[in-house]
Amino acid sequence: MSARGSLRARLLAGVLLVVTATWLAVSLLGWRRARQETEALFDAHLAQSAAVLVALLTSEHGDEDDDELELDVEHAPELHRYARNVAFQVWERGRKLRVHSRNAPRERLSDAERGFADATVAGARWRVFSTWALGRRALVQVGERVEAREAVGAQIARHLLVPLAVALPLLAIALSLAIGRALAPLRWLAAAVAARDPDRLEPVAAEAVPREVRPLVDRLNELFARIGASLERERAFTADAAHELRTPIAAVRAQAEVARAAGDDAERRRALDHVIAGCDRAARLTDQLLTLARLEQSAWAERLRACDLVAAARAVLADLAQAAHSRGVALALDAPAQALVDGDGTLLQALIRNLVDNAIRYGGSGGRVRVAIAGEPGGIVLRVEDEGPGIPASERARVLDRFHRGMGTGESGAGLGLAICARVAALHGARLSLEDAPGGRGLAVVVRFRPLRTA
Repeated sequence: MSARGSLRARLLAGVLLVVTATWLAVSLLGWRRARQETEALFDAHLAQSAAVLVALLTSEHGDEDDDELELDVEHAPELHRYARNVAFQVWERGRKLRVHSRNAPRERLSDAERGFADATVAGARWRVFSTWALGRRALVQVGERVEAREAVGAQIARHLLVPLAVALPLLAIALSLAIGRALAPLRWLAAAVAARDPDRLEPVAAEAVPREVRPLVDRLNELFARIGASLERERAFTADAAHELRTPIAAVRAQAEVARAAGDDAERRRALDHVIAGCDRAARLTDQLLTLARLEQSAWAERLRACDLVAAARAVLADLAQAAHSRGVALALDAPAQALVDGDGTLLQALIRNLVDNAIRYGGSGGRVRVAIAGEPGGIVLRVEDEGPGIPASERARVLDRFHRGMGTGESGAGLGLAICARVAALHGARLSLEDAPGGRGLAVVVRFRPLRTA
């Protein structure tokens, strides 16, 4: 599995990267500090060696003021293999080389006469300490090769970095085992979900998982609960839809058989009229079922835009004017020039159409259906009022359920109109309520929309 797709590999790489970077940073700081300390120590040794030489010269010549120094040895032997990196010179009055170490060059190590200096002699770099002895009769210079100091610094760096090369593989193995053990609950969770049957939607046990994984388990359980509720609704919807579609289809078949067996044209015509009416009822029920099924999709919420509720009401009333006239029902619109809400134009028309159609069919002949749209501090309010018998307060909650029809209305229908309206209102974030119409006669369906969002 690639590092991009593997949480274990990403954690391992991240931890190793942090450890390596920290180790390198600490090693670099330690190396710089150690190098500063060793440079100071080496310089101190040079100064101490020069002081020893000065002391030897002073003890041998005392306070004598001879013109020439009497030194018996031209050069000193090398007593240790590291001695070749350190050299000394004694110059009579700074001009004539009187004594020096075997590895010292024949020219002055440094032009400086006091203190520390860096110099290059015969292609070699030296760190030199110079001082006078015997009252400026002898110039003592002690030098050390710079490359020897750099070799010590490189050796310190190796001592700091070599453990990293050994420790990193061991650390990687230990971390891989530790991370794998820590991720075991995730593997258990994946196996538990994969082993489930599609119908098993009970919650996953969250007691055995770590605290960091529990939010994931909680979200999974919430998802299972929503899926279970959705499946239950779909099963109920399918059963109710099959039952409701069976009735108009049976009625159409019965009337078709009557028409086929009719003895005269008048009887056959009446039967065919019933067939057409049954087909219209089945088509209307199918349209309502399709609308309700589409409303179950959450994608509608992303389609909400600023829509004119008044324009949607005018379009619906124009479409239903003929149906209202055939029943002797007067339609009225009481609204401002414009009322903008966040919505979908097609859904808003479906909402108003179902409300007005219900009011026409259940409001009684010769009555009046009033559609009112008004603004108020909480948003826009849509009211559809009729003058029919209304709905008792005890039944108002149930009529919003699918396929529920009030008793004693005398009207045919599938009981989906108000269920569709309630769903459309919910998709728009609106509240639908059933109230008494003004004067206590009839039903008023009120939909309260939220204020329009600012651009």
